[in-house]
Amino acid sequence: MVHRHIDAGCPSRDAHAMRWLAAVAVISLAGAAGCAEIRPASTEEATKLTEVRADLEREHALVAYQKKRKEEAAAKGEDPDKYDDAAALAQEPRFADWWRQWRSMWFEQNKESDRRLSADIVHKCLALASKTKKAEDVNACVKETPEAAYDPMMIVGVAALVLALGATGVALYRSARRRIDPVAQAGQKLGLAAQQSPTQTTLTGDHKGFAVKVEASAPEVGQGDGFVRVLVLSKVDAHKVVRFGPLAPPTGLDLPDLDAPEVHDARLPEGYKLRLSPGADAEALLSGDIGFQLRAFDPADVRVHDGMAGLTCWQVPASPDKVVEFIDLAVAIAKLYPAA
Repeated sequence: MVHRHIDAGCPSRDAHAMRWLAAVAVISLAGAAGCAEIRPASTEEATKLTEVRADLEREHALVAYQKKRKEEAAAKGEDPDKYDDAAALAQEPRFADWWRQWRSMWFEQNKESDRRLSADIVHKCLALASKTKKAEDVNACVKETPEAAYDPMMIVGVAALVLALGATGVALYRSARRRIDPVAQAGQKLGLAAQQSPTQTTLTGDHKGFAVKVEASAPEVGQGDGFVRVLVLSKVDAHKVVRFGPLAPPTGLDLPDLDAPEVHDARLPEGYKLRLSPGADAEALLSGDIGFQLRAFDPADVRVHDGMAGLTCWQVPASPDKVVEFIDLAVAIAKLYPAA
């Protein structure tokens, strides 16, 4: 073990930096209070948003319910696949009770944080909820920075503080960013090596016996620019080609244009296409547990080629556990196309 000695009379560089940053932070907060004004949302507006967000959680509740039913079936020695039809599970009286409790608990857990949102964020997220109908989109919306009105007399002073913070803040930025980056946190959970650049987080290592590489946008990117991609780099059939995903994926991310015959199937989600090389099978992508999970991460893109399997989603899961679930899904897809 190597011990590092620090003279009690000479504080470390990091200690100096922390004290200096703390002092500047106090000044910055005082300046911000004088030059910015953020209007809080009313209790009625905030409660309405929480109600809407709670309603959108039904798909997540159904995923958890299906997982529970499968676990129960396995424990009884029954075939878990008999619960692949999520639509049928949604009609069960037991799910109605499950959903009622899920929604009530979710509402109680989130009502206080929603009440602290600004009025402009609440209005924006309510409008988004009426269009997207996806919990992930609205959950990302409530995390956005509220708009504020600034006093021009203070802008020069605040800008000077920002420039002064820049030189010292770089050393502390990486450790702070890791704490807000769900992908980096997931890497820690799985024992994967993490590298963070200003634009991207990358994880590498072995997971469940497979070599994996995870690429994700930095947590600071705006809504619409986020992505996470898992590449399974080992134990995949080098001769299989599968392309399952949106007809026109969002721009800005380099994905291989795979050449394989297009397959038409009535079960393909709207706006998706499927290409398969001879002998490749996509049944599990269209039905069953894997198909259901893919729909939960919509829009998701699957590409199998050259001995690797890639799974891409154009929104970063909000929690480390959801990122782990996404990585596990990529490995499950890779297992569908094992190397000979």
